[in-house]
Amino acid sequence: MSGVHNFTDLLFWQRARQWSKTIFWRSKEQPFAADERLVVQIWDSSESIGANVAEGFGRGTQGEFVQFLGCAIGSLNETQSHLCAAYDRTYLNRDEFAKLFGEGTEIRKMIVAFMRSMVQPGSGVKHLGPRPDWGERVWEIYERVTGQKRPKQFERGEA
Repeated sequence: MSGVHNFTDLLFWQRARQWSKTIFWRSKEQPFAADERLVVQIWDSSESIGANVAEGFGRGTQGEFVQFLGCAIGSLNETQSHLCAAYDRTYLNRDEFAKLFGEGTEIRKMIVAFMRSMVQPGSGVKHLGPRPDWGERVWEIYERVTGQKRPKQFERGEA
C-alpha cells in the first residue's frame, strides 16, 4: 500500500463514498422515499461498504484488512440487491438502475483486484499460510503450558 496513509486515499473507498451519497440523495425522492424500510436498508448497506474498508484499514494487519474488505463486498452486494428491489417497485427507471448497479459492480472489481494484490506472493499476507490442524494446535498448547512433551503415541505422524 505504498502511498496510502489513510483509508481515504483508497480510490475504491472514494468511489464507494460517492456511490453511497448518490444512492442517499436519489432515495430521498418520491416515490422511493415513501418506502421507509427499503430506504433505511439501502442507506445502511451502502454506508457499510466504506465503513468496513475504514475499519479493516485500521485493524493493523493485512489479514484482518482482507477480511473486512470481504465484508465490504457483502455490503455492496446487499446494496445491489436493494437496488433491484427499488427497480422492481418502479422507484428507479431502467437507466438509473443500470447506472447505479453498474457503479457497484465497478467498485466490487476494484476491491477484488486490491484484495488479490494483497495476497499475491511477496505482498505480506503470504506469511499467513495454511493453519495447522486443530489436533496439532492442541498438542502444541499442551507442551507449552505443561512444559512436557506429548506422550509418544501422540507424536506427529502417529495416532
